[in-house]
Formats: sequence, structure tokens, C-alpha cells
Amino acid sequence: MTVAAADVPGPGPSGSAAADAPAAVLARYEELAELLSGMDGRPLADPDLSATAAAALAHEARLLDAGRFEDWLDGWTDDAVLWVPLSDRAHPGNDQSLLLDDHRRLAERIEWRCDPSAWGQQPPSRTTRVVGSVEAWDGPRGVVTRSTVLIDEHRHNRHQQLAAYQIHELVGDDLRRRTKILVVPALATGVRNPSFLL
Repeated sequence: MTVAAADVPGPGPSGSAAADAPAAVLARYEELAELLSGMDGRPLADPDLSATAAAALAHEARLLDAGRFEDWLDGWTDDAVLWVPLSDRAHPGNDQSLLLDDHRRLAERIEWRCDPSAWGQQPPSRTTRVVGSVEAWDGPRGVVTRSTVLIDEHRHNRHQQLAAYQIHELVGDDLRRRTKILVVPALATGVRNPSFLL
């Protein structure tokens, strides 16, 4: 799954949309890779910004746990990317990912989740997300956050818990999600039906 060239911004002054789209996709990949690889070296977070970001992340978790996927989708920007790498050392342009979705693909995924014929989520997973350790910094386009998340999932009388961390890029006064990177270490060894991960 890749960021679709058709969904990146249109042509710049240097050429056509067709010529600029691949470069824009590659630039977006580099943004994602730098967010992931540079997170451990960040300085102490801004306490006030972290508190504000924590409210936005808690709201996202509540929407997902409640199955309000269309409301969750409304909280993304048009140039959104959700990336779930298979390793915390991954690069979206070089390595396989569980998810690497732009806004169009996110909309398709939500449509699938709401489809009664989507056997992988019938019955749907019941999840509880616990978000913690929220840190936030000013970024070039908005607020950059890192937080931990524990995802408790029940489906078909089976239960699993996944510990993860997530990186968000939140933009605008309403802190809309432009970027989300969800790093789940257990993916390296296998997770039962990870279709509930968003």
C-alpha cells in the first residue's frame, strides 16, 4: 500500500502534475522517515503543548473505540498519511508496511470497516485504547507528538493486548491529523488479525 500519486498536491512551477507527483510522494516518505528516526533524540517536551495534544489524542482514541470511523476520518487533513511500519527502523520508500494510507485509502478502509461483508471485522473488534506519556513539540507544520498506547482487543471470544507508540503531526487550530505513525513491536513476530489497527 502506497501513498497514491493522484492524491498529492498538484503541479509546482517546475513542471506538470504527472512529473511533480512522484517527487511529492518521495518527499512525503522522507518526512515520515525523519519523524520516526528522529524521535528518540528530541529534547524535553513543552508541558503546555503536551497537555493540549493529550486531549486531541484521547479524543481520537475514543472515536476509534466507539467505532465512529467516519468522524475519525473527518479529523484528518486532505494530505493525510497513516503509516504502520513493521519496524521502528523502517523507511516507507524502502520497507514493507502493514499500512501506508493516504486520505483516499483511509476513506476506502473506513468504507470496508462499515461493510457487513467484511468478514475480517464481522463481528467487529471491541477495543479499548489507553493513551499515555504524551509529549509534544512545535514542528514545521504544526504540533509533533509522541505517545504510548495500549490497545486491548476482543473479538470472537478471543483477547489480545498490544503495546505501541504513536507519532502524530497535528495542524491548525483544531489540531487535525496530518500524519500518524503507529509503531507496534509485536508486528515483528505476528499479530492475530491486525485489521483493527488504525
